[in-house]
Amino acid sequence: MGQLALYLLALRANCEFVGGRKGGRLVSQLKRFLEDEKGAIGHNHQGHPHTSYYQYGLGILALCVHQKRVHDSVVGKLLYAVEYEQHLQQDHFPVDTLAMAGLAFSCLELSNLNPNQRNRITVALGRVQEKILKAQTPEGHFGNVYSTPLALQLLMASLRPTVELGTACRKAKAALLASLQHKAFQNPLVISQLLPILNQRSYVDLISPDCQAPRVSSREERRTKAWPPALRPAAPSPLPGTVLLEPATETPSQTQVPELIHVTLKVSSIFPSYRHSVSVPVGSSLEDVLKKAQEHSRFRYGTQASLSGPYLTSVMGKKAGEREFWQLLRAPNTPLLQGIADYRPRDGEAIELRLVGW
Repeated sequence: MGQLALYLLALRANCEFVGGRKGGRLVSQLKRFLEDEKGAIGHNHQGHPHTSYYQYGLGILALCVHQKRVHDSVVGKLLYAVEYEQHLQQDHFPVDTLAMAGLAFSCLELSNLNPNQRNRITVALGRVQEKILKAQTPEGHFGNVYSTPLALQLLMASLRPTVELGTACRKAKAALLASLQHKAFQNPLVISQLLPILNQRSYVDLISPDCQAPRVSSREERRTKAWPPALRPAAPSPLPGTVLLEPATETPSQTQVPELIHVTLKVSSIFPSYRHSVSVPVGSSLEDVLKKAQEHSRFRYGTQASLSGPYLTSVMGKKAGEREFWQLLRAPNTPLLQGIADYRPRDGEAIELRLVGW
């Protein structure tokens, strides 16, 4: 469902409305997905989406920017989840999920596609904004660095600006720019959430994108226009943020031997427990470490695709249950903020894979 929703957002960003037989099929398919998710949640709200509330909100948002209405009962499930948070992971909305729900509500409020739910939408939107502001860290991030772009999109799209909101947004933008300097953003999904911020836009602006704006042709112009005016570097300086978002290109010597790092992989949620040291080239991802361990020891693992990359579903033959997941930690107890494809371990680190419930 999430991939289809992202595709519809991309169409709208390219100033295209879904139309014709193909467009109609895409809209109908996404609506069916949402109806299935609504059924999984249940009439008494005791169930859970097959995917997640993040993807549920994303689906509503994607249809909304194309001015496609979903039934009040579909919107009602997301409203109920915000109003009564006991159905969400660890009894609260993760910030990125909260922000996605808020963006869907913002679009619905502006479009007035569900007038019977308008009052509930307005109240829920205020609740979402309040919770995101409370989740701001001393460094300026909302939740963490990777949930901040989506949260900032929501706050920037607010129709009710306040002094507190403006101060929080400025602090978050400064934190994002600092994170760019440290090359924190490598995941394509997070980068796609960050780019609108650098252009002072949000997904809600896709309701009526500026399709008359001239296309930027040169690479240098694209870099410069991605920043707010006050932060644009003087020409012909390259745009730091955009440069840091570009993949590094290195041409290693034909005879150069790659430098290795040593990572300890631990699994304590099985019996007998597993512990093994793995050597991989510098710059390898955690997924590379898992693959190497699988080649040279009894270690086994399984993944499935997700919007943000491969998601760990089983370790040593033990699958995560319906209310469980395999958590990634840097020993002894620091949860990783990135997935297995994005996290780059350092030499000497110990990584634990722990099965936890929620």
